[in-house]
Amino acid sequence: MYSCPYCGGDCINDEAVNLYITMVKKFFKYQNTESDITFERYPTVGEVGECKKTGEKIYFCPYCKKPFKAYYELEKVTINCPNCNKTLCIPPTNRTFC
Repeated sequence: MYSCPYCGGDCINDEAVNLYITMVKKFFKYQNTESDITFERYPTVGEVGECKKTGEKIYFCPYCKKPFKAYYELEKVTINCPNCNKTLCIPPTNRTFC
């Protein structure tokens, strides 16, 4: 259904996308845009596979429902979707604070 943002192939796990979309609906139900806590204000990006050619992770945006190349910025816990520019939290396993 979705094509890999790295190689254009079928690297995205459709089940992971469906599970993520179902789970993120609860986030939006309880989202607190006034909170000082980042993960209460912004949804966490979905990890929905990895490129079969490069091994790079693939992220998925809950706003525009499009995959994109995984990235992070040092000492930051949020990123912007390159497709719709909405702010997203990166998964805790990918956060770098050094």
